[in-house]
Amino acid sequence: METAPELARLFPPVLRAWLAARGCKEARWVPAGERPPAPEGCAVFDFPLDLPGSPLRWLVLRLRFAPGTGLSPDDRARLGTYLGGLAPFLVGWSPATRDPWVTLSRETLLVVEHQVRNFLNSLLMNAAVLSLHAGHEGPDPVLEQIESDGQRCLDVVRQLLHPPG
Repeated sequence: METAPELARLFPPVLRAWLAARGCKEARWVPAGERPPAPEGCAVFDFPLDLPGSPLRWLVLRLRFAPGTGLSPDDRARLGTYLGGLAPFLVGWSPATRDPWVTLSRETLLVVEHQVRNFLNSLLMNAAVLSLHAGHEGPDPVLEQIESDGQRCLDVVRQLLHPPG
């Protein structure tokens, strides 16, 4: 089973064997709001984790299974309970004492970079539109969108550079 490095501790050997026996081929983080479609013929199961203070709070754990395999509803419930029990430990780390496994993989950083780039592009496009609307009275929805995009960008960068703790 392939996993991103930061997922290694989520799946001890016994859990890896359990997932492999059910056909699991990959575990990775995907953006919660922009989940890519499942590869053709494969089953995927997404597990949102309750990590409100973590840099990973906007990601969802995705498990991909070989065609014709997957998790039963009972297996999904068991795995969801297991992952839910880990949440307090995943958000409780201190930046000064964090384990190296919390370091984000290249794949995850590419996702973050893509999101930051999208927010910045939106911010710049809205700034261009705002310049065309200069002089209007009252609240400008474009200006409000610029503020929202800028705040989302700042939040993502802060989570990467200054994790809570």
